[in-house]
Amino acid sequence: MFYEKNYKNKIFYISLLFILISICFNFTNYIGNKFLFLIFNISTLCLFLTIIRKNASAFEFFFGVFLLLSFWFKFSCILYFENIKVTEGDFDLGISNYDKSMVVIIFAFFGFIIGSYLSELVLNKFSSFKNFEIRSYFLKFYKNYRFYILFSFVIFFTFICLINLNYNIYNRGLVNENIPILIKHFFSWAFIYGLATITSILIYIDFFIFKDKRYFILGIFESIFSNISIFSRGFLLSIWAYVRGFIYLGDHKKTFFLNKSFYRLVLSCIVLFIITFFIVGNLRNINFVKKEYYKPISIENIASEFLHLSIKRWVGIDGLLSVSQNENSSFKFFKSSLNEKKQFQKGSFYIDNFFKNFRYTQAEKINAVITPGLIAFLYYTGSVTFVFISMIIIIIFCSLIEKLFFFFSAKNQILINIIGYAMAVRVTHFGYLPYNTINYLLSLFITLLLVYILSLVIWKKI
Repeated sequence: MFYEKNYKNKIFYISLLFILISICFNFTNYIGNKFLFLIFNISTLCLFLTIIRKNASAFEFFFGVFLLLSFWFKFSCILYFENIKVTEGDFDLGISNYDKSMVVIIFAFFGFIIGSYLSELVLNKFSSFKNFEIRSYFLKFYKNYRFYILFSFVIFFTFICLINLNYNIYNRGLVNENIPILIKHFFSWAFIYGLATITSILIYIDFFIFKDKRYFILGIFESIFSNISIFSRGFLLSIWAYVRGFIYLGDHKKTFFLNKSFYRLVLSCIVLFIITFFIVGNLRNINFVKKEYYKPISIENIASEFLHLSIKRWVGIDGLLSVSQNENSSFKFFKSSLNEKKQFQKGSFYIDNFFKNFRYTQAEKINAVITPGLIAFLYYTGSVTFVFISMIIIIIFCSLIEKLFFFFSAKNQILINIIGYAMAVRVTHFGYLPYNTINYLLSLFITLLLVYILSLVIWKKI
């Protein structure tokens, strides 16, 4: 009890120190009401303490991290460094200051916090989970064919990755119109969370039977090659879904960060991330840049790109700052954004209205998509009340979906972190083709049904 209290106190004081440092460095740089800037930083601290608490859902944790990286970290960099500016919107400090956006962020953050505690209160009250055990026939089957099952999965996974790489079925930035729609949907499902779902189930079953931590490497394997296959540089983020799930699975929440194995894991992930980042950088250069503009990529280019992405790539603050200066915001304007159609290398609704200076470069053959982020999208209405209420509803709804996966998967902590992370990525980057969310939710519920059917075969309540 003393250890837990002492640990929480350390986390609080360290996070408070970071907030105070940010205030000290940027207090004079903030153009607008200084009191509002202080309230913004207090809401940031409250949000951080909310997402690291024991009962926060995986979705809340990852979504909260993405919000903090954009609305606090990136915004702090914009305030402090003169060469870091809003790059994904037409925000102009000569028109207005930051105050309007700060009000929206404060309402959004406190909506998140209230939604988080409400979801904990409601979902815990109406859910009682029994323990599970593996059915005897499946236990015998898995023990006899353990190697063949895992080997078959690796072969299947490798095959899917190679097919995707060869035919560019689902990649970040590329659009292949020659692929049948059902195949495109399958591959998009597979690389968004489908393959990770299968991996998490295999790791969970193996750990449940043998208590063997070595098969966690399957998660690292899946994350590396999935990201390479779709030209994504998000390995360091996606692998954390596996790590967090494993921490909760083994009930190492209090001691894991003090364990030497944690630091070895972190070091290994950083090394693998650097390698993955370099490979993906070369693949993107080969596939995205037209031949007449192609130049071999160097280590210096990779380092520069990494620095750029680590500060500027976080979605949210650019969109909100730009949207906050729009005088046409209304519920009618918000409704018009729902009719957006997919078009290759043509301006999206956000680009046409809030980033009119954006131009596609002739050197690249990619379909660049710039999203405003959820908070900016909700603020198309011009109503902070709508943003506040919507955040509460979204937090509760996504936490409910995660809870259903938890129950139907026999309490698979790794799986719910995969699902929570996938939903957090989707919600964070919300704002482009919003009607596609219907397809996304449909795929989630189909996955939930498949997980439930599989669980009936494997597990039984005790």
